Amino acid sequence: MQCACTVPSPHAASFLSPSPLLSSCHPEAILCDVGEFHCHSHETCIPEAWLCDGEPDCPDDSDETDHVCAQEVVIRCPLNHIQCIGTKKCIHFNKLCNGARDCEDGYDEGVHCRELLSACHELRCRYGCVMTRNGTFCFCADGFEVGEDGTSCRDHDECAMYGACSQTCTNTYGSYRCSCTEGYILQPDRISCKAKQGEHPGDSRPVLLIGGSDRIVITQLNGTGLQPLRSLSANGTLALDFQHNQESICWALSTESSGQLHCAVIRNLRGFTREQEIRTQQSLQHVEQMAIDWLTGNVYFVDRVTDKIFVCNHGGDTCVTILQLDLTNPKGIALDPLMGMLFFPDYGNVAKIERCNMDGTNRTRLVDYKIEQPTAVALDVVKKLVYWADAYLDYIDVVDYQGRNRHTVIHGNQVFFARCCLAHFPVPSLD
Repeated sequence: MQCACTVPSPHAASFLSPSPLLSSCHPEAILCDVGEFHCHSHETCIPEAWLCDGEPDCPDDSDETDHVCAQEVVIRCPLNHIQCIGTKKCIHFNKLCNGARDCEDGYDEGVHCRELLSACHELRCRYGCVMTRNGTFCFCADGFEVGEDGTSCRDHDECAMYGACSQTCTNTYGSYRCSCTEGYILQPDRISCKAKQGEHPGDSRPVLLIGGSDRIVITQLNGTGLQPLRSLSANGTLALDFQHNQESICWALSTESSGQLHCAVIRNLRGFTREQEIRTQQSLQHVEQMAIDWLTGNVYFVDRVTDKIFVCNHGGDTCVTILQLDLTNPKGIALDPLMGMLFFPDYGNVAKIERCNMDGTNRTRLVDYKIEQPTAVALDVVKKLVYWADAYLDYIDVVDYQGRNRHTVIHGNQVFFARCCLAHFPVPSLD
């Protein structure tokens, strides 16, 4: 199975793959956003909430197959909805005790609708009362939630919910509004943001950079238009990153005997220009991961043998080890230069996701439970979220920069690709 880490960016995403490049690519396949299921026909994306709901939504019915539905699907009903017992179906509170059977087993109707009517009147709900077989409680209009007194209504902050907006979310009274950072366009669903596709002068088409064992190639996000950019003279471990504000790429090639760092400017997506080797003060022989601070040009490296993270300036003549104590088997690195933060996974004696300042100070543990082998990390620098993949527990989870509001994005067999990598998320404009 081919690893696939494709995230829209105004410029480029970076990708590391130990397998043959695009060996199983579907030339006409489309890409799905986070929170969407890729139908097996590779022609349609549907919301994950439609999975295993008893109604085929994919043209090939792949969203209702035994293989897909055998995996545990967590159902989170929207505000003012309730789940039919033993099913994956959610119905609105207004459909309870309305005389129509909306749950297959009739859970939403029954004699309790008559017997609990007086109890609802006694609650004196500001908006409406829900009658279930387990009792009664108040509810509010869509966009509002019940207050602390259990009867009044207050505005519900939809922006506090994971996935409410693709990028920027603004809460309004009784509703919310999504918007996109520069370089992205809000889609007709008024929720999703996608990179501009060159409709206006100066727009850069989003592309995917792929680093293999013997070459660096570039392709469109759907896998078409594959073009070689650079052949590598020696096989080894390749790490690469894209410097957004300079339209340049740097890559470190680590072999059994040496390590080299090269940087070049991408010329019209057709090749490299002004390529140069940067000789660093510290050896790059065992470098496995790297990340570029796009504000300063400093390059951060993860050394897989000495278990350390070090940084070199753009010229390579000054390098400093910033993390080595209590660091065993670090497997990734991600930077948010705008916040001055560095994030990294580590699965030594205690598996964890950590954060520190970009000089290594103020080291903070974000996640250290339900985590075994974190192998990749990526940031959403717009929404300030940290994503990581666990190769042993087979999930991709997310928390905010403070380690709160943990959420499982996907889990199970779908997470196979994350053992290779995670891609970079959108970078906001520096203007």
